[in-house]
Amino acid sequence: MNQLYKLLIEAGPLVIFFVANGQVGIFSATAIFMVVMIISMIASKILLGQISTMMWISVGLVVVFGSATIYFEDETFIKLKPTILYSMFAATLLLGTALKKPFIRNVMEAGFPPMEDIAWHKMNFRWGLFFIVCALLNEYVWRNYSTDTWIAAKLWLFLPLSFVFAMAQLPLIMKYQKEEPAEDTPSTD
Repeated sequence: MNQLYKLLIEAGPLVIFFVANGQVGIFSATAIFMVVMIISMIASKILLGQISTMMWISVGLVVVFGSATIYFEDETFIKLKPTILYSMFAATLLLGTALKKPFIRNVMEAGFPPMEDIAWHKMNFRWGLFFIVCALLNEYVWRNYSTDTWIAAKLWLFLPLSFVFAMAQLPLIMKYQKEEPAEDTPSTD
């Protein structure tokens, strides 16, 4: 059930942003998105018992760039938010790789089985590269296509791409999963 809550908390605001944009336009949709992101953060605390670091950063950027979008009546700000977010994640993870500190472990460890350190180092590097690709892809889409296409890409391109990339990490996770110690079973003698 927690995985369903997590999916709704993470994907729900994007779906609402997509629908709101089609109904009321980018500026009103941005205001709605800001409110829904804050509601998602509260829901995360209530339903999952915590607010992830990634969510704090994402909500902070949505509020800052969303406010700038509305204040200046310039959609460029909200379009830049994903590039900045992805770039921050990439820089943090790749710095962790350089320092031999898999920062991704701090974010993801609770949702994974115990794994050997090498798995965390590899995942840290892979996700760092993935976020670079996402930042570049966001830049390409918002600069070359309409706002409606950019918003649709958030839902129909970036979300599935993230899911597929996460699933592609399963062989790595399985390969380096630590064996759990066998429980002592009482003898029937």
